[in-house]
Amino acid sequence: MNQSLYDAVFCVDVGGQKIDPFAAATIDFGKVISDMKLGGYEITSLNVAEFMVLHFLDDLRKIKNQIITETMDLPNKEEVCRENYGMSFKDINALEPTKDIEFDLKSGQVLLFLSHDAQYMEDAYMKLFGQQLNEFCQNTGFIYTKLGEAL
Repeated sequence: MNQSLYDAVFCVDVGGQKIDPFAAATIDFGKVISDMKLGGYEITSLNVAEFMVLHFLDDLRKIKNQIITETMDLPNKEEVCRENYGMSFKDINALEPTKDIEFDLKSGQVLLFLSHDAQYMEDAYMKLFGQQLNEFCQNTGFIYTKLGEAL
């Protein structure tokens, strides 16, 4: 895709200035676009951001499900989870990343945040998924806002 076409499709006009929400991304942007085309997605900045976020949230869901699968039949699953993950089996099972984590495109930035109903679980999300969230934000240039502060 040539630069002028890229700018026309992805850059957001903020106060007369063109802002690229993906400028800081270090991921394989071509692969993302290619995967979206295969899936029949319309290529817009909002759809690209949504595609990237949904894949990330699906990865978090897989991590959670792997933990649940590995520990659910253990007689001491609560202790194992507290020792290995710093939280109870019940608390891990209550996390629903695909429902609890939301995103928005504001002023040319992609913002990730917990939904209103999930904000009380912020510590649990950071314990279990904090490293993955930081890596995702570093690789994409997206910003996670933690109860009003940006990471």
